[in-house]
Amino acid sequence: MKDKTFNYTNPLMVKNLITLIPIKETDVILDAGSGKNKVWYNAIQNTVVEKYECEIDDGCDFFKWHKKVDWVIGNPPFGVGWKFVEKAIEIATEGIAFLGNINFFNQFTPIRLEKMKEKGFELQHIHVVADKRWFGRYYFLIFEKKKGILNWERKTY
Repeated sequence: MKDKTFNYTNPLMVKNLITLIPIKETDVILDAGSGKNKVWYNAIQNTVVEKYECEIDDGCDFFKWHKKVDWVIGNPPFGVGWKFVEKAIEIATEGIAFLGNINFFNQFTPIRLEKMKEKGFELQHIHVVADKRWFGRYYFLIFEKKKGILNWERKTY
């Protein structure tokens, strides 16, 4: 049986990534999946006036969240990464900042990018990180409600 050891996001990495998000002190932040260690939620402790967290194991399902927030942040479970993005674009008013691996990054197809753009969200920043406990590179993607840096086409060659 495969070892089910779970490596949470490194707290120092999270602290550094949060500095890349253009959060204002008045912003309302939601950690979409805080996990048992609540590393993202705790890292925004002194950054904003109001913050929330969702963690299914604590009885708060992100997919049932309805309150609007300025920012949705975190490291969504990779198997349902796109579902997290779809939910985030419904409740975020300013931006979304998610960390994911190459499989998460690869879910941003032209059709999905268009869906995000229709809701006003475009990619503003990509920050590449590594953690010696994890395989490969990880991508911190910051989407905001403004003109972005990414172009695409739906044509397949």
